[in-house]
Amino acid sequence: MQENQSVVRKTMRTVDFFTIYFANFKAIVLSNLLFSVFTVIAAGYVYFTYKMLGGLSAVVCAAAVIPLNAGMSGVTQVCRYIYTGKKFSVTRTFFDGLKENFLKCLLHGIIFYILFVICYFSIILYYSGTSSNFLFWIPLVITGLVSLFVLFASYYPNIMTITIDIRLKSLYRNCVLFSFGELKNNLLATIALLIFSAVIFAILAIFFHPIAFAVLAVFLSLLIIPSTVQYIITFYVYDGMINILDKSRKDNKPQEDKKSAVVIEQAEADELSQAVHETKDEYIFHNGRMLKRSEVEKKLQDNHFDDDMG
Repeated sequence: MQENQSVVRKTMRTVDFFTIYFANFKAIVLSNLLFSVFTVIAAGYVYFTYKMLGGLSAVVCAAAVIPLNAGMSGVTQVCRYIYTGKKFSVTRTFFDGLKENFLKCLLHGIIFYILFVICYFSIILYYSGTSSNFLFWIPLVITGLVSLFVLFASYYPNIMTITIDIRLKSLYRNCVLFSFGELKNNLLATIALLIFSAVIFAILAIFFHPIAFAVLAVFLSLLIIPSTVQYIITFYVYDGMINILDKSRKDNKPQEDKKSAVVIEQAEADELSQAVHETKDEYIFHNGRMLKRSEVEKKLQDNHFDDDMG
């Protein structure tokens, strides 16, 4: 069944994208409503800074991404379950993701905000220098490319955090590697996000009246935009990320350990069996090791356990 789904995703990506999205549209809307608390917090922050500064500042306003990204831990959990086709409770899944990953996603938001500020001021600096010296175009282009890959890297921290147990150093290293190694999927995700943004702006542009514009903007922000953005990212980067992580895990196994197996003690078998039934995740964490669900199930059936499954 999974192989058939994989073939469909490779041959009919656009059809699959909309089929999964609209089949789970209620979950998309509900997760947005649950996320609306963070949307209100971010909007309040932007309004407060606007009143304090007497105008909008791109750098100051962009800091709203920090609380938003913390809240996206719940949305990302929901979108991952939507994409992988698992049955789940939206509310429970959202709050589980929030409870388990809030602080890490908050940290991701801080780090990528800092990177945004660095890229933003670098681009402004080099662009202003091009008026007096043509050579400034060289660092400007380089900074632009770096900024693009920072954007690509930003697609991965949340989804990786809620999928596997990984040290932050390894997580950020993988984000950098994925920004280059998954270039095709990153570009597809970016194009899809640009198209979605164009559709939103087109819809808003239809309403010229300020009040109608504001009401529609609030409506879309509370019900559609956040989860749709995360769904787009998940749809395009999830499979490639999982395949690379799984391949890396297998390639890093000691060759001699691949031939060894030990019988599962009954207590450990019971613990693993309970973990399998309690979670629907692709990976199960046991005794500090990351175990692939399918392998755990097979080993439980065979009543033996490979030492190299961590």
